[in-house]
Amino acid sequence: MNRKQQRTKTLARILAVIVALAMVLMSGYYLLLAFSAGDAAFFVYAAEDPQTVEKNLSKLDALRDVVKYIDENYADDVNVEDLTDAAYNGVFDALDRWSVYYKTQEEKDAFINQVTGNYAGIGVTMTLDGDGRCVITQVNTLGPAYEAGVKAGMIIVSADGAAVKGKTLDEISSLVRGEPGTKVALDLELDGATRTMEIERRSIKAQTVTYAMLEDKIGYIAISQFSGDSWKEFRAAKLNLIAEGMEALILDLRGNGGGVMGDALSVAGMLVPQGKPLVYYEQQGEIFDEAYSAGGTYKDVPLAVLIDGHTASASECLAAAVKDNGAGTLIGETTYGKGVAQELVTLDNGDNFKLTFCHFLTPNKQHIDGVGIAPDIAVSNGAGLTAAQIEAIEAKLLPMSEGRKYYKGQIGLTVLAAQQRLKIVGYDVDENARMDEKTVAALKRIQALYGASPYGGLDFCTIELVERALSEYVYGGTEDKQLLKAIEVLK
Repeated sequence: MNRKQQRTKTLARILAVIVALAMVLMSGYYLLLAFSAGDAAFFVYAAEDPQTVEKNLSKLDALRDVVKYIDENYADDVNVEDLTDAAYNGVFDALDRWSVYYKTQEEKDAFINQVTGNYAGIGVTMTLDGDGRCVITQVNTLGPAYEAGVKAGMIIVSADGAAVKGKTLDEISSLVRGEPGTKVALDLELDGATRTMEIERRSIKAQTVTYAMLEDKIGYIAISQFSGDSWKEFRAAKLNLIAEGMEALILDLRGNGGGVMGDALSVAGMLVPQGKPLVYYEQQGEIFDEAYSAGGTYKDVPLAVLIDGHTASASECLAAAVKDNGAGTLIGETTYGKGVAQELVTLDNGDNFKLTFCHFLTPNKQHIDGVGIAPDIAVSNGAGLTAAQIEAIEAKLLPMSEGRKYYKGQIGLTVLAAQQRLKIVGYDVDENARMDEKTVAALKRIQALYGASPYGGLDFCTIELVERALSEYVYGGTEDKQLLKAIEVLK
């Protein structure tokens, strides 16, 4: 029996981030202790072929000899710990960007606190946009950042003088968070202007669920992240709204970067009929497990789910479960496209790392990673730009009037013009005039967003869609058009 076959049903219910308390290497086997919702589960996996293991171990021995030789013969003094850390980082650099080696216990603890929603910090939720900038997506009304005047949409330029661009979210979180009573100085950018705020950190419990009854008995529930208790807060909010006579429901997942997968699946179980598939788990090309709706507090009322480009990971799985099972209508913009789960591992020598170990697949067995979930109804709220900002954008735009179609690998002026627009809207593309992988991927997302066939070519129809996306972004105004559309649909 191989490793995939040995994974049990319990694994599908583990957190999107599985916190491994120990991993002990012994006699060709390793033991992984993980926990989910308070229950401990043990998994023992057989090692690879002994000859392969021996070959790899010999390479590790050679690496140790290299470090030893450098320590003894390098022209200047060297720190062996720095060398070994660099070796670890090199290993993880060869993987995806979600797999991270933690140099310190503090970095690991900061990540755990971020996921579980208990931390000492300033009370903001952050994400990285297509340009690698750190954007504040939500501000906890119970935290010191809110009291200091921090607003969603602000970009963190630096923390205590350290520039954050190019860093991972984990690294930025480590800079922003700290001991209660200490202060952090943030350089924050909004609408082209930068200001510095010094904010005192406090112990904070993440505020993850808010709710209200809107017009025409339409209930509204917003979930900012899945922190381990979010499903309980959601259940209480939903039951309260039902008691008030709710006849339809809007679930707002905009800006929700994910978190605890078990939370998201529990919420999905309250929205999707019992027995329906919610998610499949895939490792190395094979599906090894799945999860189904338990149907808890299920009430068959019309449902609309709001999504945007910052809806990621576990929240994307929830949105996909609703969409693929026909349980509701997705409204907004294509989601971020993070469809992989990580486990947090501690070795017996105390080293810690986070490793991507599987992919999430939708109930229709479609990959999420790098693709995202397209809405049923595409609506953009726009950027709320000033007239001067709009004029500056229009002044630098190249025309898309060549009258040519472009496909993967081709180069042209229209491609560069499209890349300009895609980048302004927030897609991760390079302005190089080439139909490279990033550009093709962005065009696929634009095509899926507006209901066209997502094949990645830049044809005349797609050129119009790119222009539409730019127009909605630039001229969207300040109204919450996505929420208004959801109310309209549910009426």
